[in-house]
Amino acid sequence: MAVFTFDGSTETASADATITYTVGPTAGNPIFDLRQDITQAWLDSGLFPIAQLAHHNFGAVPFTDLRVIEAAQAAGSVHTLRVQYDLALPNSQLEGSYLPALEWSAGPKLRFVFGLSDLNRARYAEAWLPVNMVFDQHSINLDVQIINTTAAHSVITNGVVTNQGLNHWQISFPARSSSFSPLLEVRAADTLAQQTDTVLLPVSGKTVTIEAWKPTSSMVSLTAQINNIKTLLADNENDYGAYLHDDRFVAFFNGTGGMEYEGGTTTSPGALLHETFHSWFARGVKPASQADGWWDEGFTTFHDDGADDVIPFDFSDPPVLLCSRDPWQRHTPSNAYTDGSNFWKGMASLLGVSNLNLLMGDLYDTHKGNPVSTQMIEEFLLSSGEAQVVDAFHRFVYGLSDPSPAPDLWIKDDPAHGGADQWEGTFWDSPDLWVRNADDEGTDHQSPEYGQDNWFQARVRNKAGAGEAEHFVVTFHSRDFASTQFIYPADFLPCITAKAEFDLAPNDTRIVKALWPRELVPPAGSHTCLLASVITRGDDPVASRHVWEHNNLAQKNLTIVDLLPDTFMILPIVIANWRRESDPMFDLEVWKPRTAAGVNLSLIHRSKEFFRSAKAEVKRFKPEFNKPTLPPEQIRLDCGGYIPGPPNVDKGRIMTSDTADLVLRRFPDSWEARIPESVRAKIAVEIPPFTQKVVGLKVALSAQAKGAQSLKVHFVQRQSATQQIVGGVAVQVNMGMRT
Repeated sequence: MAVFTFDGSTETASADATITYTVGPTAGNPIFDLRQDITQAWLDSGLFPIAQLAHHNFGAVPFTDLRVIEAAQAAGSVHTLRVQYDLALPNSQLEGSYLPALEWSAGPKLRFVFGLSDLNRARYAEAWLPVNMVFDQHSINLDVQIINTTAAHSVITNGVVTNQGLNHWQISFPARSSSFSPLLEVRAADTLAQQTDTVLLPVSGKTVTIEAWKPTSSMVSLTAQINNIKTLLADNENDYGAYLHDDRFVAFFNGTGGMEYEGGTTTSPGALLHETFHSWFARGVKPASQADGWWDEGFTTFHDDGADDVIPFDFSDPPVLLCSRDPWQRHTPSNAYTDGSNFWKGMASLLGVSNLNLLMGDLYDTHKGNPVSTQMIEEFLLSSGEAQVVDAFHRFVYGLSDPSPAPDLWIKDDPAHGGADQWEGTFWDSPDLWVRNADDEGTDHQSPEYGQDNWFQARVRNKAGAGEAEHFVVTFHSRDFASTQFIYPADFLPCITAKAEFDLAPNDTRIVKALWPRELVPPAGSHTCLLASVITRGDDPVASRHVWEHNNLAQKNLTIVDLLPDTFMILPIVIANWRRESDPMFDLEVWKPRTAAGVNLSLIHRSKEFFRSAKAEVKRFKPEFNKPTLPPEQIRLDCGGYIPGPPNVDKGRIMTSDTADLVLRRFPDSWEARIPESVRAKIAVEIPPFTQKVVGLKVALSAQAKGAQSLKVHFVQRQSATQQIVGGVAVQVNMGMRT
């Protein structure tokens, strides 16, 4: 809460502001900014020396200093800071076309202008109020009063105004606000003209009141501009999604330049297209830091040009720095409008114009009202399926040259894997890839927990003697079926999520985490195969390679099951032969530990012909179930036909001796071949080129399987002629337990 009092008799102004804040996850001294001279302060209701709220240098250029509260505070603790100060022109970078103002004229009449600016440092709300950096979101409440004058004044603001009397207003801004959100001007009422109208928006269905202002001396037609705003709001909704900012849009045609606010703008007619669009990109989805301010200006300028121009990237062009990694940057780079727009034209060429605009609409819909970093946009676009996104961000956003020597990033396929691209051993249960049910530091794999967020994690390594990876991205994907082999990029991209990182030195290792959103986590009982790739400029995975053929790729094809004696489970596994030149004969091997007494293994297929080449006894599949077999429920249609019901009845259900209906639907009239009792047994099968088949791996515990223990069984596909392992699946059996 801040109280601004303007005194017409002395032509002065004062402020009394209180902020309540929560310390982040690390104990220490909080930072904030206020570009006014504090005269008195209180911390948690006690007087606090203003010298202990002084500015300290953080950045390397002027106006990047911040105030430090010189009182150590515990992580997560809540505090209240109150400051008083005389209002004056802020100690900020006072450049640009529309400056902050606090001035009086005869009457006395006040002209007070917040005058926020992207391009000039320390020119957001910190010019007038104690606030945090732009990533922080919070409500803002103002009490504004002009005393000792009879001249009526008006407020122009995107906040919600409650009139308290002549020249007295309370103004509130929503909890999603940041330091760049509030629009506020106070002017004598007789110096302003105002018109309002409404528009019904086509996507949100909102009726939005358009509030247009201008100085009385202006020749701008407010009627014409309101009609323009109606068209722009409707077009933006149709193109990118629902309008976020409640039921108002405020435009002050101040005669020069333009500046965006949440659901508002100070603008000229020529800048109206640009500034209105910013209520979607800039103040709808918002830059997470001022270093991220390039993307909204670049994309908005791309939109100004029709959002349909393409300029292919030319990687012989010099690197372009749009997003620094300076956390103390306090301005949007001026090349955001030119180089930034060209970057988006390059993305349009790479992804396709329509696809890019659809993706940006998805980005808006997913993150509207919240801060979005440059890395988040890179991850989002990469997740759509085009690996060259990483190269484009590397050179034309982060301003990085091609690495020399190139890094050699890799993920272990097996504890014995030393980093070679070609690996002959086990690769389907990578020790460097796992899931955690919480955002913690654990490194043991956990089965994904349905109904909540989970976290992908990968351990990425850079080989000794390679170059530094200044920028790299890890992709994470999940396939909800068991398969012996996966191919890049078809099985890896598009992906569920990705995580961009920086600065991995040679012979260094980093654990990379990425959120697995709850709505994308498969139901309990699903088989989940994890896939990861690491992409960096100069060291991309090669197309059409399997995990065992490239060290940038990894998989964890692991199913965990709990079984009691006299029960079984069946895991359907996709086996394939995707190479024309490959011999069609394969050995399906099953590896189990010597301690696996009482564990019986067999393969199931719907065709007896599948086992024609196998030297194994094949018999009709006649499973014994622990629960009675019930006819599957069906839904009768009006046309007289039937469909299975209820919908998604099988989703997430694992096939066991308790799920007779599911087993008999997946493997009706099938055949079973018992796998020989040995540590490494095999059955020969034929898979013609460009063919895939589905075989069931049945794991059964006999009555003799006593005691609680865990063991791991590997199902392996090996090419018979070359003896090359081409794929595998691991099953962890927890004996003596029931899922």
